[in-house]
Amino acid sequence: MSPAKKSSLPPSYFEGFIEKDGTKLWTCLRGNTLYFYKDSKNPTYTEKLELGNFVSLTDNQTNGKNYRVPTMILKLTDCNVKLKATSLETHEQWKGFILSVTQLEVPRCLTLLPGQIHALQDVVLQETMRQNMLRQTLKPSDKETENDYEDVLNVMPKCFYQVSRTEAENLLRRHPQCGNLLLRPSRDGISNAITTCLEHQGTTKMMHYRVKPSDDGFILDVVPPIFRKSLQDIIDAFVEKTDKTTSPLILDQSYEDTISFVKAEKESGEQVLQKATGSSVPLGFVKAEKESGEHVLQKATGSSVPLENKEPLKNKNKTPDKPPRTNPKVKPLPDLPKKNNQKAQTLPQIHPKSNFAQHGGFQTLPKNFTSNYN
Repeated sequence: MSPAKKSSLPPSYFEGFIEKDGTKLWTCLRGNTLYFYKDSKNPTYTEKLELGNFVSLTDNQTNGKNYRVPTMILKLTDCNVKLKATSLETHEQWKGFILSVTQLEVPRCLTLLPGQIHALQDVVLQETMRQNMLRQTLKPSDKETENDYEDVLNVMPKCFYQVSRTEAENLLRRHPQCGNLLLRPSRDGISNAITTCLEHQGTTKMMHYRVKPSDDGFILDVVPPIFRKSLQDIIDAFVEKTDKTTSPLILDQSYEDTISFVKAEKESGEQVLQKATGSSVPLGFVKAEKESGEHVLQKATGSSVPLENKEPLKNKNKTPDKPPRTNPKVKPLPDLPKKNNQKAQTLPQIHPKSNFAQHGGFQTLPKNFTSNYN
């Protein structure tokens, strides 16, 4: 298979002459791959170097003062490559672009101009979008994903939390008694990160470590790198390297035994936390209807008290028929005599006294009174 031409390759982020293992070649950084050409006019590359297995990029400090431009040591998981730029300025730029596409963030340990830093920020954004599109294109079928889903869950450590960098720090600060180490996804969407919370001289210090996937497992990106087959093995190796002073964060996931809800009170309108009872048999009660006054059995919602068998209640408003009230000490009156058999008893006539008004010792007669005396 012949090497691809420049037109079919990803866009170039940075290019220029560079010495690779003592040979000067025209080099282009396209995506996260270095392409080497014999010269700048040659359309096809002679070799390429994948940076997906990137471990570190450092300067060779053994050159001393005899070399003005230091040699870069590009360390990958399977090999080490020596690279040398043509000047100090391009040396810093090459390091900046290589670190940006491999770590998907602008490095802070380099001496760069504001315009060069802005160019690196654009490269990080473009490379992140390119890798996301590439993952969607190479996404496995639903059947393969379904088969591998259970295996992915089984190898995920218990201290893994789907949180951001800031949320991970807050989570460790709030639960120091549950552990001081957790695993979280990285911002690039490909690798993961270990976040630790350490107490040193009365201050809290947060540390973050990158965990990158590889063909055979995972790599803890430290010097020297640590290779393990699973993420759980990475966590175990990290705890072992720290003399077991770090422990994975395992939160106690307790569950509520009752359903709680917030409801406003009718009188005050205040929001009050209430708990719903868990009975499936509602509480029954008897209530009189407003219109007919008839007592009807009703059910209350959310009651934990079961309904007991109760007889239907009679209408309380209706008074029962009572016998007439009698007094045994009072004798009944005798019956009156009938007209045919007995004579009616005549009562003596009572003449009222004459009603004279007294005025100054004389009696005054009424106006219709006539005297027989002349």
